[in-house]
Amino acid sequence: MAGIPQNLLPLGDFLPSDKWQTHVNAIFYGTLGSGIHDHFQTYVSRDYRLAYSLAEEFYRQAIAKEEKSKTLFVLEWGVGNGNLASSFLDRLKEVDEENIIYPRIKYVLCDFSPEILKAVINNPRLQTHQGRFAAIRVDAESMKCFKPSSVFKIISNEIWDDLACKALLLDEGLIYEEYLQPFLDPAQIPIDWEEFLSLFNQKNLDRLRELPLFLGAIQWERNYQRIDISDWPHAKEIQSHLDQLTDENPIPINIGAFETLQTAFNLLAESNLGYTSMDYGMLSVEDVREMGRPYFNLYGGQYTFMVNFPLMESVGKAVGFNGTFKQYQHYFVESQLKNPVISVLELLQSHPKVAMMEPWERDVLMLQTLNAFNGIYKSPYKNEINYPPMPGSPKKFVKKMEALSEKLDPYGIPDTVAYLTQAEIVSAEKKLRKLGYKENRMRSAFINFAQPVSFVYSRFEK
Repeated sequence: MAGIPQNLLPLGDFLPSDKWQTHVNAIFYGTLGSGIHDHFQTYVSRDYRLAYSLAEEFYRQAIAKEEKSKTLFVLEWGVGNGNLASSFLDRLKEVDEENIIYPRIKYVLCDFSPEILKAVINNPRLQTHQGRFAAIRVDAESMKCFKPSSVFKIISNEIWDDLACKALLLDEGLIYEEYLQPFLDPAQIPIDWEEFLSLFNQKNLDRLRELPLFLGAIQWERNYQRIDISDWPHAKEIQSHLDQLTDENPIPINIGAFETLQTAFNLLAESNLGYTSMDYGMLSVEDVREMGRPYFNLYGGQYTFMVNFPLMESVGKAVGFNGTFKQYQHYFVESQLKNPVISVLELLQSHPKVAMMEPWERDVLMLQTLNAFNGIYKSPYKNEINYPPMPGSPKKFVKKMEALSEKLDPYGIPDTVAYLTQAEIVSAEKKLRKLGYKENRMRSAFINFAQPVSFVYSRFEK
């Protein structure tokens, strides 16, 4: 308790990490709806290249499969803003020149948030695929509304890190589980504290939605308690995984994601293209062993855990999947584009002075970098980047940002989390050098993205 200021009050008792994580995430998604996108972006929020790569892979595999079923059900779990679905269907329709696959697709958008689903089905780009998609409210860990062995393909993007996750710690052969306790300053809440506690613990979304945003102000206290995992689901796989690891390094155990693997296995038809998941986590056992690597993150109060991909692979095999495959997401997109890729943000981070810049200076550099690709990067979609100055930015930087924003190509880079090809960076190299970028550091960015925690593409084949 020493780290908790005296003005903070507990929102409940110490509980295993997965209990509080799923509790606050249910409130996060249930109260913010589509507003969740103000707190984080993914590689499919506005960019199209990952979705296009998935569509091209899907088309090649579907043609090779020679599947005769009249309807090919594709499920997307955790639908974001609908951009993955719309870009996937756009590209599939484009590459399917003989209309063999696209006319048979029924793309089902699955999410447990009605607010998010409502926003998604009104996505203008998705409207061009009327008859090819549907939306349904479900829990990613339980899909009882679908018949077993009825689905051709399942896709999810950055949902595993939101699902229930436990954290374990090893110490001299003993196993300890992480427990969390949330604290909040009552001054953040404009109603009686006891009334608020009741609303919070009951997850009264209607009433909590009326309050100012408070999840981001929660502070977390943690401790560890010794446990025996022998009665846990997939205890054998977990223990085998732990036997490969070192002491005093928190290890995420993505139990909610385990459930998605079992559900996917049950839903996939005899003839299928498997379950593809993209998420953020540790690709290899060596990455899991890396001391000091993060194992959780907070986005506006949303509590996410890194995905333990080696353990997920072991559980997938135990569930019954015959084949598993994983690689860096960058390499997957590269294989489809036939050109190495990095994100705009990764390019920015290669700038030799970026670590020494003030936040508003980095914002200006980002906008200058985006403008350097005007006329080079050609998006098939018209986009308008909303890049507001951060609070506290000096007026001269605000004016500079406004001027740079007006110059952005509406068919240019869609956002800061978008893939750039090596060829595009080479074409913009002269402009980038004027901004202070160095050729050798930009080249190294195509290697340095592979960190102990990275974006990973994984596929499970039945």
